Amino acid sequence: MKILKFALPALSFIMAVAACSKDDSNTSTAITVQNISGKYVVKGLVYTVAGISFNLYDSFPACEKDNYVLLNTDKTLNYVDDGEVCVPSSADNGTWDVRNDSIIFTSQFESAKVQSYDGKTLVLTGNPESEPSVVATTTLEKQ
Repeated sequence: MKILKFALPALSFIMAVAACSKDDSNTSTAITVQNISGKYVVKGLVYTVAGISFNLYDSFPACEKDNYVLLNTDKTLNYVDDGEVCVPSSADNGTWDVRNDSIIFTSQFESAKVQSYDGKTLVLTGNPESEPSVVATTTLEKQ
């Protein structure tokens, strides 16, 4: 009986904490402006040419790795040269929009197909305008 006296309050406490915990299953992964909007950092950039992949992200200078992209709900875009500033600065602005399964960018950015989005990690693929035989895969992580 003594064990039940202590076990029941402990069990009640555990159930209360579990009931109040954040439910990540509500994160919407639909490809919409509202869901995609946010602050992102680049976590990967791979170019594939003739079936051979090159990891470009690992060769980024430190001043590029601390930058971030703001995809605002008003469809404006800010590429922020944060922390160690690159010379010349890589800061830029533009616009973006969602069309079907792609994100359309302006400014120095281009269109990119959404390969996957889980509410936190956004993987985009596209062909750089200057190199149409290249497939670029960019991995962004929502902050």
